[in-house]
Amino acid sequence: MKIVGVEIIPLTFEWKRVIEESFGTVGKREFDVVVKIVTDEGLSGLGEAMTLGPFYSGESQGTVTALIAEEFAPKILIGENPFNVDKIHFLMDKFCSGHSIAKTAVDEALYDIMGKALGVPVYQLLGGKYTEKIPLRWAIGMGKPEEMAEETLMGIKVGYKALKTKGGINPKDDVESIKAIRKAVGDEIQITVDINQSYDVKTAIRVIRAMEEYGVQLIEQPVHRKDLHGMAMVRKAVTTPIGACESALTLHELMDVIRMEAADFLNFKVSRSGGFYVGKQIVHAAEAAGMCVVGSTQLGMGIELAANSHFHTSTMRLGQPPYCYNGYGSGILKLFNAVDSKGITKDIVTGAPIIADGFLSVPQRPGLGVELNEENVQHYLTKGKSRIRVGELK
Repeated sequence: MKIVGVEIIPLTFEWKRVIEESFGTVGKREFDVVVKIVTDEGLSGLGEAMTLGPFYSGESQGTVTALIAEEFAPKILIGENPFNVDKIHFLMDKFCSGHSIAKTAVDEALYDIMGKALGVPVYQLLGGKYTEKIPLRWAIGMGKPEEMAEETLMGIKVGYKALKTKGGINPKDDVESIKAIRKAVGDEIQITVDINQSYDVKTAIRVIRAMEEYGVQLIEQPVHRKDLHGMAMVRKAVTTPIGACESALTLHELMDVIRMEAADFLNFKVSRSGGFYVGKQIVHAAEAAGMCVVGSTQLGMGIELAANSHFHTSTMRLGQPPYCYNGYGSGILKLFNAVDSKGITKDIVTGAPIIADGFLSVPQRPGLGVELNEENVQHYLTKGKSRIRVGELK
């Protein structure tokens, strides 16, 4: 089997539920790229690269499109056996450092092909299945304390047992918001606060200590991603577990976090790690260092949701209390202002795993288990851009 063609599809989404975060508002963005890899045996695989923009990852729709269309597809992928995943990753890494989100889309498509060729779901290629459904956390953005409490209840009422909220602009508002949320949901709901790198060390310590009065379970990325010394200081000064997110986008960055003892847990996203192949390495490295791992999302659509489901169900380290509530699906739910899959009306794929009652299902079909909905893909195609085809596509 050989790869004969690659298609790159740039997409733009406009979220119905706008998210306020410390670094800005997430609404209409040209963030997403779908990659389709085709083989000479008629099998094809899908991958999704949701970049979140250069301010977050250093990658954009333009960089992902150019890198795959001009370099990876013609020079590495076409003519190669899609089962040669290690070789393909080696060659991609040799060509360029970083760009792990673009590499993720390629990796996901390769595993999709392998699963289809063997007639098994992708999770069987990654270690098997340890669970039938994955517990999720409800996610909200920033706002007035009473509004955040009300938005929290939207998710709790339909079955979510955990919440992730944002902070990082105003210390007083952050604390008041957690106070209001805790009052609204009671003592049993787990609360994670993502500060998105927004505080200096002293402010982070002060705010986290104040939040601890209201039973915050986890704090994510309190200071700048490069300030590992500062994050280690915060970790030692508070009792709430501190997580690395933007500080550990790659395996090498995670190793720096481990050496500096800067975090208690890793907020892991297979969608930005380089894909399944590298993602397993990252999770195993965290495990070897005694770090717990929480699964999260790049805010993509159904391809990413399927990839998250396959990776999680094959990775038991991701399901351990108190870190068992994961952020998968929060992007696609916000896109449609939904609480479960019933509200997702225009996904780019058919066959995506189901979100219901605060849980994510595990696909059972071969490969990722999803196929492009061509009508919806065309609807989201970025204005002024077109699908790029390299090689032979039938």
